Amino acid sequence: MKKNLSALLMVIGLATSCFKEYDYTFDQAGLVEFEDAVRNAPAPGAAFPIIGVPRTQGVRNLQVNLVGRPLPSPEILSISVDTAVSAFLSPTIIRAVEGTHFRLNEREIILKADTNFTVCPFTILNPGVVAGRQALVVLRLEGGPTVLPSENYRRVGFRIDLR
Repeated sequence: MKKNLSALLMVIGLATSCFKEYDYTFDQAGLVEFEDAVRNAPAPGAAFPIIGVPRTQGVRNLQVNLVGRPLPSPEILSISVDTAVSAFLSPTIIRAVEGTHFRLNEREIILKADTNFTVCPFTILNPGVVAGRQALVVLRLEGGPTVLPSENYRRVGFRIDLR
């Protein structure tokens, strides 16, 4: 029994010692992404998630992550409203209007030095009840001078329930 156990341990040791170890490092300048885009699956027919929110939500803090090494100096990131949402509009889903349905509190946010995330405040406004309607807005992360947006996680949509 001892010989069989010793032989088994030797075979396991030899088999696992042959595995090549890889050292994965991220050598690019870094990428930024919306946390909500990472955590939620893309909507059907879209490359980004569309998250349903009530019209009474109020302020929603959107976390923006830095993928890669923390930056040595602060970086200014731009955020915009993506206007290419026509494919998702219908008689019941309308285009959200800034100032009526939502407010993007800041178009530029600062990613501080030596940190891996920042927060972008986004406010859902309450325009009142509109029976059977929803308003859609898609936010787009533009990145900054030295960091690029992650193509897969740079957009996040919000479908504001106006009922």
